[in-house]
Amino acid sequence: MEMAVTDSLRQQAYALAAAFVHTLDRRDPVALQRDWALSAAVAEEVIDMLDSYFAANQVLSLAPLAQAFVPGKGDRPAVDVYATDAGPLGLECLLLADGEPDEATLHLEMSGHDGALRLHYHYIGS
Repeated sequence: MEMAVTDSLRQQAYALAAAFVHTLDRRDPVALQRDWALSAAVAEEVIDMLDSYFAANQVLSLAPLAQAFVPGKGDRPAVDVYATDAGPLGLECLLLADGEPDEATLHLEMSGHDGALRLHYHYIGS
């Protein structure tokens, strides 16, 4: 069943995605495994992907909540939350490096039941 994308759901998804990006910023594969249930292999792959896009000292973040859902370049918001036919919410999040947009986009899904969302990492791409 497809989830309706309400403002409340969008903000919940943003909060989870921002927390995930905060973990990404630490570039700690153990934290990715512990906090986000990624396998060791996927956590290492995520860190390798970050290293291919960003310098080690760059701070990773999402656009601030007030700007996250406002259409930008190409009429796409920096954080795009959308319903999928399969049921979960899809998210495409433009990653910022030191507060500036970069080419890397974080692809996530959010599934939920009983009012709680659960984040599922898909990939980072351009």
